[in-house]
Amino acid sequence: MNEYRYSKYLYKPKKKKKKFYIVIFLLILAGGGIYYGLTLDIYKIYSNIVSIYRVWFNDYRFIEKNLDVGDYNVVIHEGTPYLEKRPYNAKLMRYIGEAYYNISKSLTGVEREESINKAILFIRKGIVLSQLDEAITKNYFFLGMVYFDKGPHYYELAAEYLTKALKNGYSDNSIYEILGYSYYKMGVQEKAIEYLEKAKVMTPKEIVYLFLAYAYKNSGMYESAIKELDYLIDTASDDAVLEESFAARAWIDFHEERYEQARGNLKEVLDINQNSAYAHYWMGNIYEKEGDLISARKEWRIVLKIDPKHIGSIEKLY
Repeated sequence: MNEYRYSKYLYKPKKKKKKFYIVIFLLILAGGGIYYGLTLDIYKIYSNIVSIYRVWFNDYRFIEKNLDVGDYNVVIHEGTPYLEKRPYNAKLMRYIGEAYYNISKSLTGVEREESINKAILFIRKGIVLSQLDEAITKNYFFLGMVYFDKGPHYYELAAEYLTKALKNGYSDNSIYEILGYSYYKMGVQEKAIEYLEKAKVMTPKEIVYLFLAYAYKNSGMYESAIKELDYLIDTASDDAVLEESFAARAWIDFHEERYEQARGNLKEVLDINQNSAYAHYWMGNIYEKEGDLISARKEWRIVLKIDPKHIGSIEKLY
């Protein structure tokens, strides 16, 4: 019995089975390693080929597609390494500059200013390096838009570059609108009217009608201003636009000595915003014209409760 327990017939099958599993395990491990290595190398080779192709043939359609769908961070992340390889590529500079411009719209404070400045830097470089083709007209357009967003001290530059884009054949529904706003804010009302009239046809937005009415009012073209304001009063859905429309209508009525109509429009303003310093101030001026100084001073005191630094009311009371 002891001889049978320790005989070779009992242990030989177990040794073969153990060796078989070890061999299978090692084969699987080796195969996995080889497959992973080959796959990794192939991907690297493919990426390098694609990168070389894009650089040599200036083909960055994949970046433009990301720009079109609003993946602006992808544009910057993917485009910057290519720009390092081709630092004088005007197309890449426009893509990256445009991405920074669009990103700036969702930022505030220092981050917004930094994003705008980067947009200006890339787009201006792109203009210097571009030929007179579609690329440079887009550069002119976006540089004008960036300067407009940068603020009051840059409206002149905004108008300059947007005008260049327009003269070079660039077409965009917002170009007339932003040109109109730029000239309005610079005080060039004739040019503002010219572009806002065109913008009204292309983009009939409430804010375009309102700025056009202001430009007419500032130019002394009261009938034209009233036409635009009455249209807004009848159709506008935004309370802020309605308030401004009634206020501007009241200002014209006051200066045309239609005091009852002015009073009615100011009451409409107060129905929308009872804390309108503007409405109370001009209501006081109407009472003053009618000889009711007690009511006038009462309105001006209300103004100072709302806005203690209101210069007009301070001058009237003191």
